[in-house]
Amino acid sequence: MSNRLFAAILIAALVLMTVILAPVGLLTGAMAGSSRVGMTSASGTVWAGRLNDVAIAGNPVGDLKVGLSPLSLMTGQMRLSLRRTPLADARVVLLKGGRATGVEGLNLRTPIDLTAAGLPLSGVVGFTDVAGVFREERCLRAKGRVQLILAGDSPLRGAVLSGEPVCRSGVWSATLVGPAADGKATLAIRIDGKGRYQLEMMVSTANEVMIQGLLGSGFLRDAVGARRTVEGRL
Repeated sequence: MSNRLFAAILIAALVLMTVILAPVGLLTGAMAGSSRVGMTSASGTVWAGRLNDVAIAGNPVGDLKVGLSPLSLMTGQMRLSLRRTPLADARVVLLKGGRATGVEGLNLRTPIDLTAAGLPLSGVVGFTDVAGVFREERCLRAKGRVQLILAGDSPLRGAVLSGEPVCRSGVWSATLVGPAADGKATLAIRIDGKGRYQLEMMVSTANEVMIQGLLGSGFLRDAVGARRTVEGRL
């Protein structure tokens, strides 16, 4: 074997080992310092890694197993699978690059506090096979079911809202509806292809005690009850 061939094989082997052993930190480095996503530590490789004590917008998610699909990279797209441990039913696939970006197969049930997003509500949110895929910043695919059980000190405590996401005018939209004491509560969620979101909570009720409680937490009175709208970026 010539020295040139031996050197080429050695370089190829080193490149292959570098790829195979690429640390999961290559994926999580962009999260450093983020106010939206946090974790205590990460270990393993990009193909089979682990993220510990993950929190999204201050809401704890738990430990996640992470794995990058090598086949998707051949098409110019990154497909990153996340699965919460030890609960196998908590999972999602993140899409990035190529012609589409977003999430697929989101199955998760977790506590949530929307205060950081500007809406004084908390509770438990559940996602069942939820998808939100964008192409050229327009909603391409939306499916699944979202449920929100409200808790905390809000006058809406105990309300159960649910709905199915759709693509509407290029925006991912989900309208969650449910009874709330003497009225009806509606949470409209809109997310565009640039990551901008709008949350609008509308409460239809003639119960003046409930309305006053909502006004005290930043809602505005309207013709049928009270509402509050907040906007931000993911």
